[in-house]
Amino acid sequence: MTSWERLTWKEIKEACGSKESIAILPVGSVEQHGPHLPLGTDYLIADILSSEAVKKLKEEGINALKLPPLPYGLSSMWAAYPGTVTLRTETYISLVKDVILSIISSGCTNILIVNGHAGNSDALKVAARDAVEAAGKGAVAVTSVWEICGDLIDDLFETPFFHADEVETSLAMALGLRITTTPQEGVEPHRKYSEKWHSLKLRVRPKAYVYRPESAGMHGEGHFGRPDLATKNKGEKLKEYIIEGIKGLALDLIEGRF
Repeated sequence: MTSWERLTWKEIKEACGSKESIAILPVGSVEQHGPHLPLGTDYLIADILSSEAVKKLKEEGINALKLPPLPYGLSSMWAAYPGTVTLRTETYISLVKDVILSIISSGCTNILIVNGHAGNSDALKVAARDAVEAAGKGAVAVTSVWEICGDLIDDLFETPFFHADEVETSLAMALGLRITTTPQEGVEPHRKYSEKWHSLKLRVRPKAYVYRPESAGMHGEGHFGRPDLATKNKGEKLKEYIIEGIKGLALDLIEGRF
């Protein structure tokens, strides 16, 4: 059994007593994902991929445990869309920090946070850093589903990655998420993006982060890019690549290769 919440406290104590143990915490958001994807897309993607990675780690004899996902995140940019649920930044940082401290207190000092929503990234790093400092022990790795597969995204897809687009819709198809409709071809995106600044390839993209006030209004139907180009086959390739990436990162964390 690999789900944290399905174990007893004695089973957690035993599982976390091994040096080769790791807790994986999927996080995401509940926010609009265009007219075709469910509100929980981000956390569902992170949760399903984490579950698959845990299975592979177990096959290699690793005591990998997946925690229940944290569904809510920082989604103020989509606050104008019905259904979006967002937390305040300070609330989110406190929540994640408390969860990390509880995991460490339970005896599991290797923790991997798998994030499905880019808006959470900065707060997750702060929470992880503050938690290990407060505990005086532990190692917490924070990664994003999309950062793991940046090179593959650029090689496999026709359009740049953003939100509820060709990339995310393809992965949602591969993971069996409910797709209600596909936006029509040729819909003008809310925002244009430069490949130089938007590529996930580190050798292509200089690091820069741009913020705008976005919460007050809606931006079309909420999707970007060309979700009509999404295919399950593309998503399957992305799925396997990300699962292997999560597994590899978990093993590196356990072995202290950082």
